[in-house]
Amino acid sequence: MNESLFQEAFAKVQKRRLDAQLEQERRTIEISKAIPQIAEITRQLAQTSIRIMDVLQKGMDTDKQLEAIRQENLQAQSLCEKLLTDHGYPADYLKLHYSCPICNDTGYRQTEYCDCLKKEIASAAIARMNRKAQVNLSDFASFSLDYYKGRTIDGKDCYQAMRNIYQICVKYAENFSESSPSLLFYGKTGLGKTHLSLAIAREVLKTGKDVIYDSVINLFGQVEKEHFGRSNSEVDTLDMLLQLDLLILDDLGTEFDTAFNASLVYNIINTRLNRGLPTVISTNLDYQGIRNRYEDRIVSRLFAVYNCYEFIGTDVRILKKRENSPA
Repeated sequence: MNESLFQEAFAKVQKRRLDAQLEQERRTIEISKAIPQIAEITRQLAQTSIRIMDVLQKGMDTDKQLEAIRQENLQAQSLCEKLLTDHGYPADYLKLHYSCPICNDTGYRQTEYCDCLKKEIASAAIARMNRKAQVNLSDFASFSLDYYKGRTIDGKDCYQAMRNIYQICVKYAENFSESSPSLLFYGKTGLGKTHLSLAIAREVLKTGKDVIYDSVINLFGQVEKEHFGRSNSEVDTLDMLLQLDLLILDDLGTEFDTAFNASLVYNIINTRLNRGLPTVISTNLDYQGIRNRYEDRIVSRLFAVYNCYEFIGTDVRILKKRENSPA
């Protein structure tokens, strides 16, 4: 496993454990001042181990004496809970409240990694992938519709079409949930597909959801390395792609035309649809290009199940270059 990923994730789990312990200590101090009787009971309970050792050392009628100690402790704990509730506190206010009840925020379940640690490792890997993809470079505020004004394509008003897509993307990001639909952005290069995809990723990440944005070439290349044992990473990229809250695949159609990649496209699209997980896909291919490139079972899922939006206009990169060129 990538050691830096593990250390980053493990540090987060350990911090949660320390935070829980510090919070319990804070509550104990608070209650000792607010309800002094509980502080005295707590001191008595703290002597339990000493009393048990004394009974065991004497070795006379140990079972009966140990049971008596147990009953006394139970009564003391019940009294503490009653005093807490009588004073308006939850009955379990003085107990340690770990984030993960399975491993108590240790990161381990016996000799194996706990699921909470595995999730942190995956989240660290996702964050690292998104940093490489430069997710923070694009937002909705920097997307300009001015480049589409006064232009028509095949009788369609580019400004109105792109304004509609822009508004749909903003609402999609604002209202994102597990039940959000999957989206397909298609059209020629330089029309804003990547910009709006990145903007969606940026906003959804702010809500705490797990999101991966990257090009198909990069993601498929990593999955292929792991599949054929050419990577020493123990992070299962394909498993992450199939399970995370939102997957954004950029530049579908630029991947090598191999049986492995074709199977991978279908697996990702079909599995995430079956699990009800949203996916956003962008491609420079038009409808016919997608039909020519992919088998019917992929095409039918994209155009029958995804919400499809055609990006139209003139390459914005070219227009920007003309603006910046000296007269």
